[in-house]
Amino acid sequence: MKNIFFILLGIVYLFLANAIELAIIKPLFFLIGLALVSIGSIRYIKERYIAAQTLVQMTEASEEEIMAIPHTQCTLSNDALNALLLNEQTNTLIFARRESLDEELTIIEIPFNKIYEVAIMEDEEFMIRTKNHLMSGSLLGEADEIEEVEVEEDTISQLSLKLVVDHLSEPIQEYMFMDNGEEPISKEEEDYKEAMELCEKWFQKISVIIKRHELERIPINHWQ
Repeated sequence: MKNIFFILLGIVYLFLANAIELAIIKPLFFLIGLALVSIGSIRYIKERYIAAQTLVQMTEASEEEIMAIPHTQCTLSNDALNALLLNEQTNTLIFARRESLDEELTIIEIPFNKIYEVAIMEDEEFMIRTKNHLMSGSLLGEADEIEEVEVEEDTISQLSLKLVVDHLSEPIQEYMFMDNGEEPISKEEEDYKEAMELCEKWFQKISVIIKRHELERIPINHWQ
């Protein structure tokens, strides 16, 4: 705010210097105006630079904290606020997230056998899902609501995976692969294609996990 004040005050002095005809005051007002504008501009640039450097450092620190979580596979958001990790050694799916870089990291660990359902979502529309069919019903919706559908829209704002897990406080977990807010992008753009490719890879990984543990629950008849 002080920087804006310096710049505006400097501009006022420059206007006064242009309006005043007195030989002594005119150059004085011009120099004062030029000095104030320069001070305000330099202070603003310096503050923006420090803020940018701080953001980079906080982003790197967040990424390092997330990557320090034991895992074998990981996808990390560009802003280093969210990550989806797999630890195949402990058979665990891990959600790591924070609302902002200055907040604590929240970690939710889900055993593989506690993952019941996964679906790809585009702008709150369910595209395709994998479900553990040994479980009755669905927390994501009825079967006819989330079958694979054809979407006519050629733009999209959000792309995510939504999961049903055995976690009493948050049974519905979601990981966002793309979130453009109110500025949807074309499905022909590379950003969407890259996000969808990554989303599909993780959908396939989690689908395999669900089906693997579904098979483990099927009772086996031993013939005598």
